[in-house]
Amino acid sequence: MSASDDALSDVLRMVRLRACIYFIKNMAPGWGLDMPASAHGPLHMVLEGRAVLRVWGRDLVLEAGDAVLLPRGAPHEMRDTSAARVAPGLQAMQALSSEAGEGPRQGGARMLCGHFEWDGTLDHPLFAELPELIVVRDVFNRDGAALFRTVVDLITSEQTGEAPGARAVADRMAEVLFVSLLRAWLAAHEPVQGVLATMRDSRLSRALCYMHAHHAEPVDLSRLSQEAGMSRTAFATRFHEVMGLPPASYLTEWRMLQARRMLTRSERSISEITDAVGYGSDAAFVRAFKRRFGQTPARLRRMGAA
Repeated sequence: MSASDDALSDVLRMVRLRACIYFIKNMAPGWGLDMPASAHGPLHMVLEGRAVLRVWGRDLVLEAGDAVLLPRGAPHEMRDTSAARVAPGLQAMQALSSEAGEGPRQGGARMLCGHFEWDGTLDHPLFAELPELIVVRDVFNRDGAALFRTVVDLITSEQTGEAPGARAVADRMAEVLFVSLLRAWLAAHEPVQGVLATMRDSRLSRALCYMHAHHAEPVDLSRLSQEAGMSRTAFATRFHEVMGLPPASYLTEWRMLQARRMLTRSERSISEITDAVGYGSDAAFVRAFKRRFGQTPARLRRMGAA
């Protein structure tokens, strides 16, 4: 696994990425789903045949092996053709999800539909960089095709099986599918600035991974530049250019997000969290936390408990 994968994994673990599959179905000709705005990120993948995504008044034809992600839950329609009529999407999805099996193949598309989500209170800057629409083409005939086929086959098997835990296995495979689609999109688009660009830079990504792994310890520019294999000046300049933040600012952001996660998901004391995110005193930690989130750690915890 590359350093960029490790850094991406760090972020996805922190925000508790989750995904689920609603169904894999053979759609009857003329099908259409009108999907409202969602707090989750819809995921649609054409396994066989073709479909049309209509979003923001534009139609996008999807062929077998094409997938779309809508990270901000934009309202959209999925259709058999541009002329197909649409039914209210939530009710139709529910009905399709409750049907046993995939149904007979009748000439319409075979679709995989689901969603992905993460803890939005942990607003890591990576998620601000994702576009409202991610399109990944022809996953079954590209690098990594074997992985996509295996994941889809496993999801299909668990969706149609009756073994205990089948739903949990299918949902874990949905998370693998999301990450695989995101990596495929990144490989095709090669962002030049931001978190994703930093992850793709082999030298900067090593420093990023070090910050993620050692945020409880003193981390200075000398250590980070050593991890990157660069001089201090070259590293600091390059990191700021690509990330858009100085190394110290990103480290502070990572520490604050880790602190928020621990405050809301653990019983650790403020002092324990202070140590766990690398601050020398409770007072310094509380000041930094309030600057970032506009409230003290104690108040955030009380609000969460309420």
